[in-house]
Amino acid sequence: MNYFFGINNSNFISEIQLPIFKNRYPEPENIFLFKGYVENNRWNVKELKYNKINNQFFLIKSEEISNKDIFFLAYQQNLNNFDYLKLKKFNNFTDTAPAYRANLKISLINGGFSSYQSEYPFSMITKKGSILSPISSLANLDAEKNYIFIKNIFEEPVYETFIAYIVNVKNKKIEEKIEIKTNYTNCLELKKTLIKPEIFLVTDNYLGIPMYVSIKNKHISFEHTHPPHEYILSQDKFKTVSNLKKEINEIIY
Repeated sequence: MNYFFGINNSNFISEIQLPIFKNRYPEPENIFLFKGYVENNRWNVKELKYNKINNQFFLIKSEEISNKDIFFLAYQQNLNNFDYLKLKKFNNFTDTAPAYRANLKISLINGGFSSYQSEYPFSMITKKGSILSPISSLANLDAEKNYIFIKNIFEEPVYETFIAYIVNVKNKKIEEKIEIKTNYTNCLELKKTLIKPEIFLVTDNYLGIPMYVSIKNKHISFEHTHPPHEYILSQDKFKTVSNLKKEINEIIY
């Protein structure tokens, strides 16, 4: 199962388009679209009844999206025993091969747009872990501005703050500490001086999906990060990543 998310702030708005069919089975299913958000220390759920643009797709427009919202697909019977204190896996509708894909359209206000897949897998929301993301391979030195969006979804209905570190492994130095919120789409502006091969975005004990946005001439480039071992071609890549994480932990602690 996947959850979905967007972003909405003073610089960016977004739209989400979700298929109502599975990849190998083009016939639409009788499945419904819901929005979840945290309020009063519990998960609140609202059905979005008017978002079906045809019998193949749901469309969530920008005015329906806030940084606190998550979206998911469920059958009506899935909501009968909804747990308001913990997100659960309702169904296997989006567990497909090849992978189910929704479309997240990010628009610069008074500018261009770009698109990206916005699936947040259920397996991530039940765990705590770390993010290790290389900045220079995803940000753009030639851009006028670079941003990092970090979406965290955690199973419990809480807004907790945690720290994201910008770490220089060459100088063994923390360049910046940035406060992040759980169950929120966070937006960070990245200084150009931090776009170097030796600099990484790091979190500890909190997972999330970092996405990189570069802006030039009101146009957007939108890139997402992969696990660090996917950037390494050697056979000992997992050992290399493990050693890098150990080195970074020694810096941030």
